Amino acid sequence: MNIIFSMGDCNGIGLECFAKAVEEFDRTISNKGSFDFHIAGNLKTITEYYDFIDMPIFVDDDSLVINNRKCKIIPCNKYASVRFGKETKEAGALAAQAIEIALEKTINKEYDALVTLPVSKAALYLSGWEFPGHTEMLANKCRIDDPLMILCTEEIRVTLATVHEALEKVPKQLTIESLKNRLLSFNLSLKNDFGVSDPNIAVMALNPHAGEGGSMGKEEIEIISPAINQAINSDIMADGPFPADGFFAHGTYKNYDGILAMYHDQGLIPLKIFASGAGVNFTGNLPIVRTSPDHGTAFQIAGKNQADFRSTYEAIQMAIKIYENRGI
Repeated sequence: MNIIFSMGDCNGIGLECFAKAVEEFDRTISNKGSFDFHIAGNLKTITEYYDFIDMPIFVDDDSLVINNRKCKIIPCNKYASVRFGKETKEAGALAAQAIEIALEKTINKEYDALVTLPVSKAALYLSGWEFPGHTEMLANKCRIDDPLMILCTEEIRVTLATVHEALEKVPKQLTIESLKNRLLSFNLSLKNDFGVSDPNIAVMALNPHAGEGGSMGKEEIEIISPAINQAINSDIMADGPFPADGFFAHGTYKNYDGILAMYHDQGLIPLKIFASGAGVNFTGNLPIVRTSPDHGTAFQIAGKNQADFRSTYEAIQMAIKIYENRGI
């Protein structure tokens, strides 16, 4: 299996986590020779990165050497000097080009899966990036209108009704049709990507106490419950709407294969707490397999060789499992 990585922001922890995750993969996977890892990036920038950080990693010709494994560097012509912890236009431009090259090659089936390392949205915007995040860019390039952002571990999977939206805009984005379609897409992803034969999906409320019978908001009555009922009529096992605080705090989430949250922080704060640094971001509803660590660039510890690599390691493992589940 061939997996390509995009190098992410060169001023963050992505390349550190990449090297550590590859080392861990080769240490723990018995059939490691069945997997080839390549990385889209600028050779000079990558060389600088590992020269600055205290890790036994080096570049040999066109490959990054991690222990005894050679990871070919797929060239990006944009160069950015390594300035740990800084948001720079040059780093954003390089990160964007790495994503574009890695994605194009994955779409063209040169690679079986794509793992994107963390980027700084601020740096991307400085370089002229026009998308709110990876998810929207991937969907645009794959010509998909309704991508699913799914944050997950082996035990819990959360998708979002709205993704990178300001909180004040969320209620206006919720419709019966959009929520029903989200449930249908999520149900298919749970089956095809995660191997769940009969998914049971919990749906979160928008308002405190699920609207308290309409006294704290009517979205549960007018939008969310009708969407759940329509999904049930389409043979989807959906349940809710649940007040998010009690649902997560009292362990109700353990009874479900997937969770549909209404907005970004409602679903991702508990997921990241439960994941304890090992969560994975997977983009569902795409014709390709794409995963990513669930954390950002962590500029505050960049260059210090202190980063926790587990999320990147799990992103590799998840990409492999999803690829195998799809039977591609």
